[in-house]
Amino acid sequence: MALPNLEPNLKLPELGEAKPAEKPKSLKIGTPRGRVTGRNARLLAFAGMFPGADSEALSILNVSQPSRFGSGGGLQAVESTNQYLRKLYNLKALEKFRDASTGVTSYGLSKLGVTYAREFDYDLAHEAPLDGISIERLKHYRMIAHVAAQFASPGEFFKESLGIAPVELEQLVSEHEMRAAFTPVQRKLSENKKQGKSNDYGKLRVDLLKRALGEVQQGRIEWGDLLTAYPVLYTIGFPRREGSKLKYVHQPDLVINLDQDRKQRAQNILVEIELSKKSWEEYDAILATLKAELEKPYVYARAVYFTIGSGVETLLRKVDASGDYGLFDSGKLTVLPICNRDGDPLRPNNRVRVQTR
Repeated sequence: MALPNLEPNLKLPELGEAKPAEKPKSLKIGTPRGRVTGRNARLLAFAGMFPGADSEALSILNVSQPSRFGSGGGLQAVESTNQYLRKLYNLKALEKFRDASTGVTSYGLSKLGVTYAREFDYDLAHEAPLDGISIERLKHYRMIAHVAAQFASPGEFFKESLGIAPVELEQLVSEHEMRAAFTPVQRKLSENKKQGKSNDYGKLRVDLLKRALGEVQQGRIEWGDLLTAYPVLYTIGFPRREGSKLKYVHQPDLVINLDQDRKQRAQNILVEIELSKKSWEEYDAILATLKAELEKPYVYARAVYFTIGSGVETLLRKVDASGDYGLFDSGKLTVLPICNRDGDPLRPNNRVRVQTR
């Protein structure tokens, strides 16, 4: 089942630079007192992709406009963003939930908001609602949205640390998009199990990779379209084998697709948002899986963990050294702090404070 190594001399068609479709700038929807414009349609689209986003995450998606108070050009202020969000909520384009334990309000896209965003050419084929997310998982979704917004922000949050310029919203691959591609395959594998056939996703993924690579070599698809044609490949998996540490299914929290100008090797970044430590055994399986996945970069070039505090990175480095995986030394694995919009690392806030008289 071994996959072929990437051939350095493989001749493939050159990728042309696709001209991005222009989004309408002047289209306005709604009454004169409350309208959806191109600027806040971007907020709607992001909330649909990443339900749970708070106003800070949404504030860094746009730059401020010139006004009598300033020349504009910097990131939009949180308070200005809150004003937009209140208007969008009043237009019934957004849903919101305030977590009483943190005081943070999270936003999601309503059905009406989906319609509005699509009027501005946002696809939103895999939007997800805020309703249904458990309170226990809400902070995790909020932090995923926070990091995703920083990747798309004109503020260039990762230009120095990762060498990445701001990406388009379309280059952010959400958990919901990955799940949409994986779920039909998962159902098929369940049916296979009932019929006594193989339900091994890892084996199926190897076969899909071989098929995709064959289509590239035949000129049927280009490297940059490989994951558009086979989006289920975003979900990692290795064949089940006795004694193997490799995970047979592993889905990241977020993917940054950088394959537009790809020549054979993938450029995509696998992103994990890790708010609490897993066990040594779990990290050993994950790092073994990442090593095997990144050795042949058909889908991912590197992985980045975003954390709060130093505990996760310390444990990951110990497991990496113990397993002789070499992921940190090779630069294939990076750990970064989750920072606020000003660049300051977030601090752990998991202590109960009791007032005494």
